[in-house]
Amino acid sequence: MKTKLTRVEKTGRIVLALLVGTLIWGAAIDDEAFSVEVELPLVLEAAEGYVVLGDRSDSVMVKLTGSGLEMLSHQISFPLSGINRSVQISGIQSFPASITLGLRTSDIHPQGSVVVSRLIPDHITFTIDTVISRELPVSVLSSDGIPFRFRFVSVEPDCITVTGPSSIVLLMDSVATEAVSISSGHVTASLAFSSEMVAYSEGLVQIRIYEPAVSAAIPD
Repeated sequence: MKTKLTRVEKTGRIVLALLVGTLIWGAAIDDEAFSVEVELPLVLEAAEGYVVLGDRSDSVMVKLTGSGLEMLSHQISFPLSGINRSVQISGIQSFPASITLGLRTSDIHPQGSVVVSRLIPDHITFTIDTVISRELPVSVLSSDGIPFRFRFVSVEPDCITVTGPSSIVLLMDSVATEAVSISSGHVTASLAFSSEMVAYSEGLVQIRIYEPAVSAAIPD
Protein backbone atom coordinates (compact mmCIF):
# COMPACT_ATOMS: atom_id res chain seq x y z
CA MET A 1 0.00 0.00 0.00
CA LYS A 2 1.38 3.41 -0.94
CA THR A 3 1.81 5.76 2.04
CA LYS A 4 0.94 9.39 1.49
CA LEU A 5 3.73 11.78 2.62
CA THR A 6 2.93 14.67 4.91
CA ARG A 7 3.89 18.23 3.97
CA VAL A 8 6.74 18.20 6.51
CA GLU A 9 8.12 14.95 5.09
CA LYS A 10 7.93 16.32 1.53
CA THR A 11 9.78 19.49 2.57
CA GLY A 12 12.44 17.45 4.39
CA ARG A 13 13.08 15.27 1.35
CA ILE A 14 13.39 18.31 -0.92
CA VAL A 15 15.89 19.97 1.41
CA LEU A 16 17.88 16.73 1.72
CA ALA A 17 17.97 16.32 -2.07
CA LEU A 18 19.22 19.89 -2.49
CA LEU A 19 21.97 19.38 0.09
CA VAL A 20 23.12 16.11 -1.48
CA GLY A 21 23.10 17.69 -4.93
CA THR A 22 25.08 20.68 -3.66
CA LEU A 23 27.71 18.44 -2.05
CA ILE A 24 28.07 16.38 -5.21
CA TRP A 25 28.44 19.53 -7.28
CA GLY A 26 30.96 21.01 -4.83
CA ALA A 27 33.07 17.84 -4.82
CA ALA A 28 33.11 17.79 -8.62
CA ILE A 29 34.52 21.32 -8.85
CA ASP A 30 36.69 21.30 -5.75
CA ASP A 31 39.89 21.05 -7.77
CA GLU A 32 39.10 24.26 -9.64
CA ALA A 33 39.82 27.80 -8.40
CA PHE A 34 36.97 30.30 -8.46
CA SER A 35 36.77 34.07 -7.98
CA VAL A 36 33.73 35.85 -6.61
CA GLU A 37 33.23 39.62 -6.29
CA VAL A 38 31.23 40.83 -3.29
CA GLU A 39 30.16 44.44 -2.72
CA LEU A 40 30.61 45.41 0.95
CA PRO A 41 29.82 48.64 2.84
CA LEU A 42 32.80 50.56 4.20
CA VAL A 43 32.18 52.18 7.60
CA LEU A 44 34.68 54.76 8.87
CA GLU A 45 34.84 55.21 12.64
CA ALA A 46 36.19 58.49 14.07
CA ALA A 47 37.40 59.11 17.62
CA GLU A 48 35.09 60.80 20.11
CA GLY A 49 34.74 64.49 19.35
CA TYR A 50 35.24 64.02 15.60
CA VAL A 51 32.98 63.10 12.72
CA VAL A 52 33.43 61.91 9.14
CA LEU A 53 31.46 64.13 6.78
CA GLY A 54 29.27 62.83 4.01
CA ASP A 55 27.81 59.40 3.31
CA ARG A 56 29.81 56.84 5.26
CA SER A 57 28.48 53.73 3.56
CA ASP A 58 30.82 53.79 0.58
CA SER A 59 30.89 50.48 -1.23
CA VAL A 60 34.07 48.48 -1.76
CA MET A 61 34.26 45.61 -4.23
CA VAL A 62 36.03 42.63 -2.65
CA LYS A 63 37.37 39.85 -4.87
CA LEU A 64 37.50 36.44 -3.13
CA THR A 65 39.40 33.45 -4.48
CA GLY A 66 39.23 29.79 -3.45
CA SER A 67 38.34 26.27 -4.54
CA GLY A 68 34.78 25.14 -5.17
CA LEU A 69 34.01 23.70 -1.73
CA GLU A 70 35.92 26.48 0.05
CA MET A 71 33.90 29.17 -1.71
CA LEU A 72 30.64 27.32 -1.13
CA SER A 73 31.38 26.82 2.58
CA HIS A 74 32.42 30.46 2.98
CA GLN A 75 29.29 31.83 1.32
CA ILE A 76 27.00 29.63 3.44
CA SER A 77 28.72 29.77 6.84
CA PHE A 78 30.96 32.86 6.94
CA PRO A 79 29.65 35.57 4.58
CA LEU A 80 31.41 38.92 4.87
CA SER A 81 29.24 41.66 6.36
CA GLY A 82 31.30 44.84 5.94
CA ILE A 83 34.60 46.65 6.45
CA ASN A 84 35.23 48.87 9.48
CA ARG A 85 38.23 51.21 9.59
CA SER A 86 39.29 53.62 12.34
CA VAL A 87 40.30 57.10 11.23
CA GLN A 88 43.62 58.31 12.63
CA ILE A 89 43.69 62.06 13.39
CA SER A 90 47.21 62.36 14.85
CA GLY A 91 49.25 65.07 13.14
CA ILE A 92 46.25 66.98 11.76
CA GLN A 93 46.61 70.68 12.62
CA SER A 94 43.32 72.17 11.41
CA PHE A 95 39.79 71.00 10.66
CA PRO A 96 37.90 70.22 8.53
CA ALA A 97 40.65 68.11 6.98
CA SER A 98 40.82 65.96 3.86
CA ILE A 99 42.23 62.47 4.44
CA THR A 100 43.17 59.73 2.00
CA LEU A 101 42.95 56.23 3.45
CA GLY A 102 44.55 53.18 1.89
CA LEU A 103 42.65 49.88 1.96
CA ARG A 104 44.54 46.61 2.15
CA THR A 105 43.46 43.06 1.50
CA SER A 106 44.81 42.21 4.97
CA ASP A 107 42.04 44.38 6.46
CA ILE A 108 39.56 41.60 5.64
CA HIS A 109 39.75 38.20 7.25
CA PRO A 110 37.59 35.58 5.56
CA GLN A 111 37.24 32.20 7.26
CA GLY A 112 38.94 29.07 5.96
CA SER A 113 41.20 28.93 2.92
CA VAL A 114 39.38 31.62 0.96
CA VAL A 115 41.65 34.61 0.31
CA VAL A 116 40.99 38.25 -0.57
CA SER A 117 42.87 38.92 -3.79
CA ARG A 118 41.76 42.48 -4.57
CA LEU A 119 39.89 45.56 -3.29
CA ILE A 120 38.29 48.13 -5.59
CA PRO A 121 38.97 50.95 -4.86
CA ASP A 122 42.11 50.54 -2.79
CA HIS A 123 42.13 54.22 -1.69
CA ILE A 124 39.32 56.53 -0.57
CA THR A 125 39.33 60.27 0.21
CA PHE A 126 36.99 61.84 2.77
CA THR A 127 36.68 64.84 5.09
CA ILE A 128 36.83 64.74 8.89
CA ASP A 129 35.71 67.54 11.19
CA THR A 130 35.46 68.37 14.89
CA VAL A 131 32.12 68.15 16.73
CA ILE A 132 31.01 71.30 18.56
CA SER A 133 27.91 72.53 20.41
CA ARG A 134 26.36 76.00 20.27
CA GLU A 135 23.29 77.57 21.81
CA LEU A 136 21.19 79.27 19.11
CA PRO A 137 17.92 81.24 19.26
CA VAL A 138 14.72 79.72 17.91
CA SER A 139 13.29 81.46 14.86
CA VAL A 140 9.53 81.02 14.41
CA LEU A 141 8.32 80.60 10.83
CA SER A 142 4.75 81.58 9.98
CA SER A 143 2.66 79.77 7.38
CA ASP A 144 1.08 83.05 6.22
CA GLY A 145 4.46 84.60 5.40
CA ILE A 146 4.16 87.54 7.81
CA PRO A 147 7.39 87.83 9.83
CA PHE A 148 6.92 87.16 13.53
CA ARG A 149 8.94 90.24 14.39
CA PHE A 150 5.73 92.14 13.62
CA ARG A 151 3.78 90.07 16.16
CA PHE A 152 3.89 89.48 19.89
CA VAL A 153 5.33 85.98 20.24
CA SER A 154 6.96 84.00 23.04
CA VAL A 155 8.82 80.73 22.52
CA GLU A 156 9.67 78.10 25.15
CA PRO A 157 12.51 77.26 25.07
CA ASP A 158 13.73 80.30 23.18
CA CYS A 159 17.22 78.82 22.65
CA ILE A 160 18.29 75.33 21.50
CA THR A 161 21.67 73.61 21.85
CA VAL A 162 22.89 72.47 18.45
CA THR A 163 25.56 69.76 18.17
CA GLY A 164 27.32 68.72 14.97
CA PRO A 165 30.31 69.28 12.68
CA SER A 166 31.88 72.69 13.22
CA SER A 167 31.79 73.47 9.49
CA ILE A 168 27.98 73.21 9.62
CA VAL A 169 27.16 74.50 13.11
CA LEU A 170 29.28 77.66 12.79
CA LEU A 171 27.27 78.72 9.73
CA MET A 172 23.96 78.55 11.63
CA ASP A 173 22.64 81.73 13.26
CA SER A 174 19.31 80.33 14.50
CA VAL A 175 17.13 77.24 14.54
CA ALA A 176 13.94 77.63 12.52
CA THR A 177 10.63 75.97 13.31
CA GLU A 178 8.38 74.31 10.80
CA ALA A 179 5.82 76.75 9.40
CA VAL A 180 3.07 77.29 12.00
CA SER A 181 -0.41 78.80 11.75
CA ILE A 182 -1.50 81.65 14.02
CA SER A 183 -5.15 80.54 14.05
CA SER A 184 -4.83 79.75 17.76
CA GLY A 185 -2.96 81.46 20.54
CA HIS A 186 -0.88 78.40 21.46
CA VAL A 187 1.05 76.17 19.05
CA THR A 188 3.38 73.21 19.51
CA ALA A 189 5.90 73.30 16.66
CA SER A 190 8.66 70.96 15.59
CA LEU A 191 12.06 72.28 14.58
CA ALA A 192 12.86 72.37 10.88
CA PHE A 193 15.32 69.78 9.54
CA SER A 194 18.83 71.14 9.13
CA SER A 195 21.19 68.24 8.44
CA GLU A 196 21.38 64.54 9.23
CA MET A 197 24.64 65.29 11.04
CA VAL A 198 23.17 67.99 13.30
CA ALA A 199 21.31 67.19 16.55
CA TYR A 200 19.05 69.46 18.61
CA SER A 201 18.73 69.39 22.39
CA GLU A 202 14.94 69.69 21.97
CA GLY A 203 12.62 68.47 19.25
CA LEU A 204 9.57 70.64 19.96
CA VAL A 205 8.95 74.20 21.12
CA GLN A 206 5.88 75.86 22.58
CA ILE A 207 4.80 79.07 20.85
CA ARG A 208 2.34 81.59 22.30
CA ILE A 209 0.94 84.27 20.04
CA TYR A 210 -0.61 87.42 21.47
CA GLU A 211 -2.87 89.64 19.39
CA PRO A 212 -2.71 93.10 20.94
CA ALA A 213 -6.05 94.68 21.65
CA VAL A 214 -6.44 98.18 20.21
CA SER A 215 -8.69 100.44 22.28
CA ALA A 216 -11.27 102.60 20.53
CA ALA A 217 -10.36 106.23 20.06
CA ILE A 218 -11.93 108.62 22.58
CA PRO A 219 -14.00 111.26 20.73
CA ASP A 220 -13.13 114.90 21.39
